[in-house]
Amino acid sequence: MSRLPMRVTTMILSACALVGCASLATPNAMAHAKSADAPKLGNEVSGTELTASGATTLYDALVRTRRQYFAQRGATSMMLPTNDAILVFRAGMLMGEMDVLKMLRPTDVRVVRRLTAVDTYYKYGKHVSVGGLEIELVNE
Repeated sequence: MSRLPMRVTTMILSACALVGCASLATPNAMAHAKSADAPKLGNEVSGTELTASGATTLYDALVRTRRQYFAQRGATSMMLPTNDAILVFRAGMLMGEMDVLKMLRPTDVRVVRRLTAVDTYYKYGKHVSVGGLEIELVNE
């Protein structure tokens, strides 16, 4: 009696599990998930949500809607707080640090994306331990 290699057995069982999980999703739940405007927690915040916050600057709007964007994270952040500032990028170029956010209005912004430190390094070549923000303006 021949025995299947462990890797093949694992792949077959994983495929069966995925098929079973996919059959549990109802069409109604899928339609509801697609109709959501913007997630409350996530890496993106839309300009409409920023404008709805009622803030006059982009910095204030982000603090009101996504305070966690400015949290210093990391394994050693409890013992050794980082000195890096969050970098702000627009149209593929570095705009500056967080002070730039105080010069922009929420109504001028289409979307703001939070970038991790790894994303910031690989996309823009900048090494910061806290990551960055990528801004798309309405007129771009």
